[in-house]
Amino acid sequence: MVEVTGLGGAIQRARDKAKEILSALERAGHPQTGGSSSLYLSIVAIQKRIRVSTGVPRDQTVIADLEQLAKLCEGKLAPVKPLLEEAARSARQIR
Repeated sequence: MVEVTGLGGAIQRARDKAKEILSALERAGHPQTGGSSSLYLSIVAIQKRIRVSTGVPRDQTVIADLEQLAKLCEGKLAPVKPLLEEAARSARQIR
């Protein structure tokens, strides 16, 4: 498996972790499933706003959105927080 680096890689890692948590919460019928689903879908939406060829955000709100999502990662979603923070740092370096 090829390791993707930079902003694209950071967002992919956050997306993968969010999906892993969402799947586990769904199987368990956990009350945080709705929040996990929202987080996962938000990460997917941000990922679509990144230029695939260059990994450059199409707009500057990507950083703020990543930081806002990171603040929402509590409880079972806490493992996603550092991944979103890493993605925000990567996006800042591109600007």
